[in-house]
Amino acid sequence: MDAEYYAHTPATPGGEWHKLEDHLREVARMAEEFGEAFGAGEVCKALGFAHDLGKRDARFQAYLQACARGERHTSVPHAAAGAAVAADCLGPFALAVLGHHAGLPDKSDARSRLENADPPTIEAARAGAAGLARPAVPEWVSGPRNAEFLIRMCFSALTDADYLDTERHLSPDLAAERGRAHPPEWYARSLDGYLANLRSKAERTEVNRFRDEILGACQCAAGVPPQAFRLTVPTGGGKTLASLAFALRHALANDLRRVIVAIPYTSIIDQTVAVYASVFGEDHVLAHHSGYDPSDATEDQSVHELRRKLATENWDIPLIVTTTVQLFESLFSNRPRSCRKLHRIARSVIILDEAQTPPPELLSPILDVLDELIKHYGCSVVFCTATQPDYSALNGTVLAAADEIVPNPSRYFERLRRVTYTRAPRELTVAEVAVRVDAAARCLCIVNTRRDAVRIARACRRDDALFHLSTLMVPDHRRRVLDEVRRRLADGLPVRLVSTQVVEAGVDLDFPFVMRVLSPLDRIVQAAGRCNREGRMPCTGECLIFELEDAGAPSGWYRTGIGLAGTMVSEDAATLDRPDRVAEYFRDLFRHTSTDARDIQGFRDALAFATVAERFQLIPNEAVEVVVRTYADSAADRMLAVPVEARGARWYRDIARFSVGLPSYEVQRLERGGTITTEKGGLRVYEGIYDTLIGIGSGDEPDPADLVV
Repeated sequence: MDAEYYAHTPATPGGEWHKLEDHLREVARMAEEFGEAFGAGEVCKALGFAHDLGKRDARFQAYLQACARGERHTSVPHAAAGAAVAADCLGPFALAVLGHHAGLPDKSDARSRLENADPPTIEAARAGAAGLARPAVPEWVSGPRNAEFLIRMCFSALTDADYLDTERHLSPDLAAERGRAHPPEWYARSLDGYLANLRSKAERTEVNRFRDEILGACQCAAGVPPQAFRLTVPTGGGKTLASLAFALRHALANDLRRVIVAIPYTSIIDQTVAVYASVFGEDHVLAHHSGYDPSDATEDQSVHELRRKLATENWDIPLIVTTTVQLFESLFSNRPRSCRKLHRIARSVIILDEAQTPPPELLSPILDVLDELIKHYGCSVVFCTATQPDYSALNGTVLAAADEIVPNPSRYFERLRRVTYTRAPRELTVAEVAVRVDAAARCLCIVNTRRDAVRIARACRRDDALFHLSTLMVPDHRRRVLDEVRRRLADGLPVRLVSTQVVEAGVDLDFPFVMRVLSPLDRIVQAAGRCNREGRMPCTGECLIFELEDAGAPSGWYRTGIGLAGTMVSEDAATLDRPDRVAEYFRDLFRHTSTDARDIQGFRDALAFATVAERFQLIPNEAVEVVVRTYADSAADRMLAVPVEARGARWYRDIARFSVGLPSYEVQRLERGGTITTEKGGLRVYEGIYDTLIGIGSGDEPDPADLVV
């Protein structure tokens, strides 16, 4: 390949050009290294070599020259030509080349795109493809879903290698910061030391004794080979650190590369990251959840556009904390930015915290992909929760027979019982709920929708002891609310918290009295876990289950779960949290719900990557992140003053503290009204009302958290 062909313009005026030959060789090398983790090194190497062959077109080279001179010039598509040349030897893997900028397409659509690829660009690509040969495919690929997921993982290896080599050229200082993470051994040693110190200072209570037993069981069970596990622990049983202790020891015993902790709510992520940071330091924990999401759907090769795309995460450190939405939607995504981290999941321990939260209507594809990760990608999956789902009726998954890490966990539920469940004898109005909240010195009230939470909060006595939580408050605001609520609880001061379900699973709160509107059974039990959590009350705490007049509730499986839970509450409210009753509830729920309601599996069989990505949404009407300029803290405004070209990955992570997620249709409505504006580069900024009690808007806006986890 002649040296006059280039992949990218100089990073700075007068700087060095990025030679195409060097770029293809380095991307192929890195992609091969990434693919070796799951036995597809040859495939990934071939993808790396082929992906930018279309850039040999003289018109693309002229486009780069125009970009370097600062002139406006129409981009010349090159991905289709590279894919057309590679299709004979790479077969369906050529879809990764076709989609390495705009996203993996449906196989049915790709055929016409390849047939319509520009002939001169194809000829230019073919002239540089002399070394391209048919690669070996792993022997275990035996069906369409095996192939579908392998194409997805190879696509990840290609896009990450492409991003990284481009980053080395355009942002060498940023690239130099990569690869400096401590190995898993350091994490394991640090955690062991932290736990030993924690135990030496802990009160000698019954709850802490049980936590020690659970931790010891996790440490002892870690030496077995990778597989599926259950960690069934009562709320307050110390599973945050116990599960991590298991995962790190298990990773060391099996030469696994990282631990990925997936959590349903960003509010729990904030809490979990704070715990992990106290052990390892903030720089050694990657929290990856909401934030600005640059569009991938362009082949624009300007320096500004490329740098914007590089401000993403590729999970290249050993401890990741992310959301359930981020993990699962990435596993079914077709977008380069979302998929580039997927190859890093191979040979990892995946902890699914609050594992009961994925919606049943997507459960079959979720379990199938987790199964695939265990069987062919060297992963272990830990289902960690106090309300363990029973998958025994769902055939064809190793997860149905997952091993319990803590033997006979039922005994802990009996010995750690700290809550009495009661039921209100009749439906309550908003005003009646508010009266009960106001009458309690310390009360947590959880409802199913943001609208109901706002109605109740506004009906309560407005004083400095009243708080509200939902995901339409920016994370920084939620953190401050939770810090103040915890302080008041610790000091015995009055505190009343009205919240959506965002607070019920895993958030470390300890109220003597909890009110929970009727909901799916696992949500009721999780809410009760915020009651008498530490067992310090002389008697049991109370969890009051009530029905609310004119209440809202998410549709579909959630309403089915409410009906099933209502029957169980009527039959016997006292034993709702027993593992056998929880398992019974989930068996009934799965029998009454289609676990592949959107036919994701059928579209996977057809290699319909774009369709799968569109249909697989844990949150319907995909949430769009917007930065809230009008939040009381001026830090968001100061950050927005940073020029777009100076915003790196850390900036995008930090701005997430001042963002909220809104359904896409709500964003469009607010854009039409001028409440949301769009900056250069695509960042959306909310300029409207921000209430210190309820967050953005009037309280009627839909909250994505109402719809899923």
